[in-house]
Amino acid sequence: MSALGKEVADTLARRRAGGPLSLTVDEVDKILSGLGVPLRGAKAVPVPLRATRMHFSGTKWLKPDHPDAQGHPLVDVADLPAWIRPVVDELSPTAGSDGDGPAPDIDEQVGPKARVPFRFEWSPQPGVNGIGSGRNLRGKSTLLNVLMWSLTGRCPQFQNDVRSWIEHVEVDWAVGAEQLRVKFDAVNGVATGQVVRVTEVDSDIRSTVLGQFDGADFEGVMGSLMMTRLRLENIPVWTDTAARVHAWPAYSSSFVVRAKQLDPIVGNEQTIGVRMMQMFIGTDWAPVQAAAMTARRGMDKARSAANDKAQAAGDAVEASRSAAEKQVEDLRAKIEKLPAGTPDVQVMLNAATRASDLAREVHGLEAKLIAQTSLAGTARQQLKAVRAQVHTTYEDALAARFFHHMRPSVCPRCAAQVTPERQAAEPDKHECSVCTSELNLDALQADVIVAASVPDELVAGLVAGTSGGDGVGGDAEDGPLDEVEAAQAAVTAAEAAVAELTAEIAALTEQRDGAASRVDVGSELLSAASERRALELDLARAEGAVGALTRSSDPATVDPVDPVQLAVVDAAEQVLKKWVRSDQDPMLARISADIERLTQSFGAENLSGFTLTGAANMALRENGVKQKYSGLTDGEKLRVKIATAIALIRHGYVEGIGRHPGFLVLDSPSAEEMPEEDLATMVKALWDVAGEAEMQIFVATRNAAPLVDLLPKANRVVAEGNSYVW
Repeated sequence: MSALGKEVADTLARRRAGGPLSLTVDEVDKILSGLGVPLRGAKAVPVPLRATRMHFSGTKWLKPDHPDAQGHPLVDVADLPAWIRPVVDELSPTAGSDGDGPAPDIDEQVGPKARVPFRFEWSPQPGVNGIGSGRNLRGKSTLLNVLMWSLTGRCPQFQNDVRSWIEHVEVDWAVGAEQLRVKFDAVNGVATGQVVRVTEVDSDIRSTVLGQFDGADFEGVMGSLMMTRLRLENIPVWTDTAARVHAWPAYSSSFVVRAKQLDPIVGNEQTIGVRMMQMFIGTDWAPVQAAAMTARRGMDKARSAANDKAQAAGDAVEASRSAAEKQVEDLRAKIEKLPAGTPDVQVMLNAATRASDLAREVHGLEAKLIAQTSLAGTARQQLKAVRAQVHTTYEDALAARFFHHMRPSVCPRCAAQVTPERQAAEPDKHECSVCTSELNLDALQADVIVAASVPDELVAGLVAGTSGGDGVGGDAEDGPLDEVEAAQAAVTAAEAAVAELTAEIAALTEQRDGAASRVDVGSELLSAASERRALELDLARAEGAVGALTRSSDPATVDPVDPVQLAVVDAAEQVLKKWVRSDQDPMLARISADIERLTQSFGAENLSGFTLTGAANMALRENGVKQKYSGLTDGEKLRVKIATAIALIRHGYVEGIGRHPGFLVLDSPSAEEMPEEDLATMVKALWDVAGEAEMQIFVATRNAAPLVDLLPKANRVVAEGNSYVW
């Protein structure tokens, strides 16, 4: 039976919404345990963490003209072992860089290299330790990176050259009363080594291996060893999709304050700023509250996912129902547009037979019409020919009469004069007065002038044509005129036959088209009846689908969350929230006062009225005006964040609570517009705070003067001028 279970059971019993939920304390404890919620708060007692010795060694590969290369042998890259050759080919020429140097030129990566062994050893002290240099890129950050590499198990972002130079690392850590040594060999940033416990028995140093690692498992080994020894608890947090447990990487990253990483105000993980603050403040129930909130959010996510799934199913059903309703409407509209009536199949067949017979008759008549039309054309041609012949005969008679009665006065060819004497001599001399040809005497007696050489039959015709005076074509034309009348009669008869056939064909065609139309109407009705049957079947199916989808339009949502478990965890979250707040609020007030005092001692005297809230937010005043941490400049943020970290450490050690191990690294605080006098003020304030509470602080800065002036020699590593830190 736990105190938390009892309070949750009492809370559930008091609730009236839907009736009280009666659960025993044991039942509540069982539910909470099953959800991963601890039943008891953990007393937070800080365990100090201190670096007591750091050593690293290796080989620098420098250009021959580098100052540190003097007196060291030159080695051609081709003569190096195979494993180091690619690394040396990529090296930059800097020595002990901070990882911010420019990438080397290609020309600087070729040729011989000077092999320069190095070894660095230092024993940091309690309190404030300073690492400084007169210039940038002199190896300050390398010391911090090696320190944190041994602590976290994760290789930092070294410059390529520095990462490959470091070949062996040893760092001794004091974890409470226990001495741990982390030692490993490194090949281009990949560590292989072990963690040992170092004990002294009768002046005899003994080592016990606690863990071994080879590459990627280094971080896991350090996490498993440090979390238990520092009494740090996992921080469960619900992300957007799943629960996530933050452990050693999140804690160890919060031990470092970098000028380039100032958010959030506590730690360096934005999503767990509140949890990190609660862990470091030291409220007993903070870890339990984190577990309860994570369990509750997991239930909310499961329920939300179920609702989303049901909603998606409902939307799909609604879409299907709308589609089915539209299909019903479309089918009904198509049925209404179909012609009404039922076709008489026998009538349709009789009409088809009649149309076929009439078509055959029309075809036969059209053949006759073609023949008759051809005969009529022939008759017309014959009539035209007869008329032309009659016309020619008539014109010849007229011409003969005209020309034979002419009395030319000149020759039509040579224009010689035809004298009256020659004309008068024609009867006597029997010759033409124009051409002097001998005349036909018989024709001359009939007053027809024609040469004796002209054939008799032609002469007879001329004589006959000129006889009878003006009666051209009299009885002599009776024969031709009969031929014209006969031809005209033939044409008339042929055209009458064509007209009769055409009329008969038109009448039969009309009858055939009528029969075909009756067949078409019957076919349309028959097709419409078949289509109607198919559409009515489709309509029945669509109406059935609408009915089924209407009944299932609201799919039942299956709640994946046990309502009893939800009620228990909800009540536990409310209880724990109240307990944490009651413990935390007085502490936050005292911590806020420390933050204000420290921030002002760091040179930010314009900031006041600090209030660190339970949500890990900071409210304050800047020159008397309300302000938030997010609204400060980076230089002000840096001072406030350092002050917050130190206040949390001081609070834990002064009051004997909290989980912060008192280890803090400040990387390049002067990078954010902090003048040397403000840095000196900060270092002095840090030294004073470290004297009040047990802690170890490392400060790396380019402004080395305050470190030299304020820190004992054992507490500092300073490279002056152009010198390197290591």
